[in-house]
Amino acid sequence: MIVAHPFWSYAVATAKPTAEVAPLIEAFKTLDVRPFRIVSHESEDGKVFNAAFFEDKETMQGFLEWYAAEALLPGGTYQKGLTHALAPGESLPTPETLLFGKGVQLLADTRFGEYQLGMAVRYSRGVFRSAAAEEVARKEAPSQEFEERIAACMQDNAVSYFGRLVMIEPDGTWLSASRYGSMDDLRRGSAAVRELMSSEVDTWFSSYESIAGTASRVLEL
Repeated sequence: MIVAHPFWSYAVATAKPTAEVAPLIEAFKTLDVRPFRIVSHESEDGKVFNAAFFEDKETMQGFLEWYAAEALLPGGTYQKGLTHALAPGESLPTPETLLFGKGVQLLADTRFGEYQLGMAVRYSRGVFRSAAAEEVARKEAPSQEFEERIAACMQDNAVSYFGRLVMIEPDGTWLSASRYGSMDDLRRGSAAVRELMSSEVDTWFSSYESIAGTASRVLEL
C-alpha cells in the first residue's frame, strides 16, 4: 500500500479485487484513522497495488496498525476476504513486508489535475550513495529548474505528464511518484527521464527501484 501527501507507503497486492474485499473498503469509511484518498492501480502483469493518502503521520500509523490487525494477521475480521482475492500461489504480505516506503518529509510536489482512471503512475525508491549525495539531491531535486528540465523533456517527447511527488523516508531513502496520461506515456517518459537524468541518478543513488500501474479506482474517503 502506498501512503502519501504528506506521508506515504506502499505494498503490492496480488490479484484483481473481488466482492470479498468490499466489506474491508466499507470498514475504511468508518475509521477515525482513515486515509482521505485511496488510488488502486493495476500493473501490466495483472497484479494490484494501492496508494493511500493521509493528512498526517499519526493517522497513517493508526491506520497501518488497524490494517495489520484486521486484514493481515490470522483472526483478523477481513483477512479471509483478502485471502480470497489472492492469485493462486500467492500469500498476504505481513505487517513487516507491507510497505515499500514511508515518506515523512516532502521535498517537491508538482502534481496538477485530479487523479483520473487510466492515468499511469510510477512509484520509485532510491537509496543515496552517501550523505553528501543526499544533501545535493535535497537541494537540486525540489528546484524549479529541475522540474522545468523534466517538463521540457516530456514536451519534446510528446509525453502526457502530470507532475511528481518527491518525499524522504525516516532513514533518508528517496521516494517519488510520477504521473502520466497512460502506460505508453509512462514507458516513454521514464526512458526519456532516465537518459536526461542519468548523471544525477548515477551520482545520487546506489540503488533505484520502481513499480508502475494504471489507476483503476480512485476512492475518496
